[in-house]
Amino acid sequence: MKISELARRTGLAPSAIRFYEDRDMFSPGQVNRLANGYRDYTPQAQRRVELILAGRAAGFSLTQMRERMTHWETMSDGERAALLEEQLAVIDGRLRELTSARATVRDALETLRGRGAAQ
Repeated sequence: MKISELARRTGLAPSAIRFYEDRDMFSPGQVNRLANGYRDYTPQAQRRVELILAGRAAGFSLTQMRERMTHWETMSDGERAALLEEQLAVIDGRLRELTSARATVRDALETLRGRGAAQ
């Protein structure tokens, strides 16, 4: 399929797809160059874009995905589970940090509001 079709199917701009290609996010054979220079994307390329989007939503950086998820399609369920458990621990840590930061901001806001009411 052409890049415009892949973009339509995934909801991404063609420039985003080219960005992922430039970052070596596709496996060999998922993107082929035609004689006229156009890109031809396979159904596996669409699945890879969907995996990239899911990985980004789960908090993986592009570098992490390129390094750890390059072989996602060929990993065992156990290997996939280990990778996701590791990412879940990272997300849980971020949630703890955000919860603490939220409490700090809320306390500061309540202090400021209390000063305004006292004046």
